[in-house]
Amino acid sequence: MISSSSRKGLLPAGLSDILYPDAQIQAKTIEKLLDVFSNYGYMRVKPPLVEYEESLLSDGPGKVLKDSTFRIMDPLSQKMMALRSDVTAQISRIASTRLSHLPRPLRLSYSGDVLRVKGDSFNMERQKTQVGVELIGPKSELIDAEIILVCCQSLKSVNIKNITVDLNLPFLREYFLKGIKKPLKEKINEAIDRKDLQTLTKLKFDNSEIILKLMKSVGSSEHGFRLLSELKLDGILLEARDYLLKVINIIQENDNSINISIDPLENRGFKYHTGLTFTVFSEMLKGEVVKGGSYNTLSGETATGCTIYTEKIYNQVITDENNDLVYIPYLNMVEANNVIQKGFKVIFGTALTNNFDQEANQLKCKYILKNNIIVKL
Repeated sequence: MISSSSRKGLLPAGLSDILYPDAQIQAKTIEKLLDVFSNYGYMRVKPPLVEYEESLLSDGPGKVLKDSTFRIMDPLSQKMMALRSDVTAQISRIASTRLSHLPRPLRLSYSGDVLRVKGDSFNMERQKTQVGVELIGPKSELIDAEIILVCCQSLKSVNIKNITVDLNLPFLREYFLKGIKKPLKEKINEAIDRKDLQTLTKLKFDNSEIILKLMKSVGSSEHGFRLLSELKLDGILLEARDYLLKVINIIQENDNSINISIDPLENRGFKYHTGLTFTVFSEMLKGEVVKGGSYNTLSGETATGCTIYTEKIYNQVITDENNDLVYIPYLNMVEANNVIQKGFKVIFGTALTNNFDQEANQLKCKYILKNNIIVKL
């Protein structure tokens, strides 16, 4: 039988308390990421947790978020409101309205919690913390490359190494399969997702030849770059291919520590994107660390952004929270400030014991202040 006090501690599925030291580590991680973004000129904004449904889920990124969004009734206005399930939709609104007067390109960064109706296969948590950047302005290989490079730089600041960026052109899949009937289209999409060239070869449909050629380019940038360069293309396909190759060149020229892979037709997880997209992985971590790419804002501007899955990277931040903690047996702010100015943290005694060393150990302090001298326990 569950006790009354235990029942009061229960939380809904997918929600959890974050306790010390995890909460401290998370806060420091987020600030480190945001500090890197700030160093590259990205201005921090903080949208509200709740907005009117009609604005949060309108055109742009918000249009595809309806199924993952909680709704509530505003008791003041009697209008439906939505709890954000993705911050990107709010950045799109801010750029298109309150910051529409600022010159482009416009660089914005953000962090904030989001709440979703259900978790995903990688993370069942429904409340997540998003950290990211958005660059709003003209479409350009330089803009896409900048977002990727700055994103990778931020990951390195929190000890994420062995980074691989997977580049995609997901809009091409819809372009190739336009007009194909649903049953056949589903089979083609399934084969592309599974990288099943044998099944694709057997299916008869328009554009099958070029799809197979693009599928064969999947892999490392060296392998894919060569195969894509050899393709004879024109029109939108030529533009897309050349755009992708230019982005690869820019990234490699600026940071040769980043591994690049190519998967032109990958579209999973890119619901509202309209141009080049990317996913970031690390050998240190399981699954995706970052997703990003180009999309159109509420006002139709081109934007490129990325969202870091912060819950994946918290455990990589090395923390020495207790290694510099000094126990002071009494309450004295002057002496405490002197200790803090030397680079330590302090914790006061409770005056409930005369065994100061014992209490200091119980409070996980590494040092104790004796006769105004910091002594290691």
